[in-house]
Amino acid sequence: MARKSVEGPAASATGGVSTSRESERKFSLGEDATLPDLVGAGRVASVDDAVTHDMVAVYYDTADLRLAREGVTLRRRHGGSDDGWHLKLPVGSSSDRDELSVPLADGGAPREEGGPPTVPAALTALVTALVRISPLGPVAELRTHREVRVLRDAEGRALAEAALDDVEVAVPDGAGEGSSGVVPGRFRELEVELLDDGDETDLDAVSDALVAAGAVLGAQVSKAKRALGAPATALSDVPEPGEVGPRSSAADLVRAYTAEQVRALRRHDLGVRRGEDDAVHQMRVAARRLRSGLRVFRPLLDQAWADDLRSELAWLAGELGAARDGEVLAERLAVALDALPADVDATDAARLLQALLAEQHRDGEAVALAALSSDRYTALLDRLVAAAAAPPTTEAAEGECREVLPPLVRKAWKKLAREVAALRMAGDDDSWHDARKTAKRVRYAAEAVTPALGKPAKRFAKQVERVTELLGQHQDAAVAADVLAHLATDRSRALHLPRSAAAAAKVGFALGSLHAAQRAEVRVLRADLLEIWPEVSHGGHRAWLG
Repeated sequence: MARKSVEGPAASATGGVSTSRESERKFSLGEDATLPDLVGAGRVASVDDAVTHDMVAVYYDTADLRLAREGVTLRRRHGGSDDGWHLKLPVGSSSDRDELSVPLADGGAPREEGGPPTVPAALTALVTALVRISPLGPVAELRTHREVRVLRDAEGRALAEAALDDVEVAVPDGAGEGSSGVVPGRFRELEVELLDDGDETDLDAVSDALVAAGAVLGAQVSKAKRALGAPATALSDVPEPGEVGPRSSAADLVRAYTAEQVRALRRHDLGVRRGEDDAVHQMRVAARRLRSGLRVFRPLLDQAWADDLRSELAWLAGELGAARDGEVLAERLAVALDALPADVDATDAARLLQALLAEQHRDGEAVALAALSSDRYTALLDRLVAAAAAPPTTEAAEGECREVLPPLVRKAWKKLAREVAALRMAGDDDSWHDARKTAKRVRYAAEAVTPALGKPAKRFAKQVERVTELLGQHQDAAVAADVLAHLATDRSRALHLPRSAAAAAKVGFALGSLHAAQRAEVRVLRADLLEIWPEVSHGGHRAWLG
């Protein structure tokens, strides 16, 4: 079935995968119902004659249907207009889905003679965060007789497709215990899906016409999930965090916070593998928030367990760091180059920086993807899922949030206050960076307890965020200055320099100018931090800490 094409992200882990955006609505029809006349529904001026297809789709999942429970479907389909392996992923909170496809030939040979084909590596990698070490195998087979009609406007442009499907559900050959929920049978379904020349108003108009003719707008559930029944509708293995309040136990808050961050980490894992903008940064933030939470909540947790998990999260954040640091440095230096005075010729310096930073980003991305492909990371995912379900808390965590949590945040704050009091305008960069890390811990702690302790904690977190933002910019400027100083004196960069001495001198002068600008920004940011600190540290923001 055709659909709206999109420019899919391209990461090295998903090379050869094509991406399209699926925007559709599903309807239930009576057993003998036919497609009503849709001419006049919005812009629909004509309907093509039906084209029929007979298709067989085998759906793959883990034994406990981890993909289906997350709204993800993975199938191998032949027949119809789009033979191939298809992975369908939810898009935000909408009913749209991204469909990632690879040819049938990309599937691996069966693990056992006569067994089902194995899922292509490019698609397996994308769902690693959900399936972890559990094998993927066939869980349901759908045999579909489809009648497709294209809906066109007055100029003949294709707005949408209406596909009337008669579906037979069967247990596939080679299915494991995951097929236990399959109930062989039949059902009928109508799908209306947007094409490149259509938009949401067309979909609304056609939907209204179908409902008026007796079709029932159904739950937007995939055919596979419908076939797999109740087991496919079970909660995710990392369910949405439950609500907590001041009188909830601290253990409930720790569980909810851990689940929230594990869900975020898994979501951004997919973004990193697909090469989405900012995904590395957001995944690293989730790892750091988890690590920070384990430290702040350490008195409420089995300490050996928490320390060991913190160590693994530090490893992951470090493996993601090179790619993220390269992104930040490239953005900062692009702005700095634009801000240089007109009399500084930075043309060759810009080329040098672009070449070196592009190389650094490629290397960093390769390191990140290698980490996400490692057994160590898969083992960490298993531990995080277990932690989200039942972190090993102590007796102290059974106390109410309003009593147990404020002292933990207060302890982190006192450390930050001591470190900021020791900062000096002429001090070394490391002391300012240490204060930044502590400030992040305080901010993350305040944000973590906000669901239980409410607006006072949220307002306090916003104040500390002012500190983390300034110190984050300070760190970025200091790192950029160090990189520029290294480039200006590094003989290995001669391979990238212009041949003439005069041109090389211009590069050196431009690098020096950039370095001076970054150090000047460091001084400004230090002054800004010391200026806002009395307001941030005002006792009124911490009254809720007791």
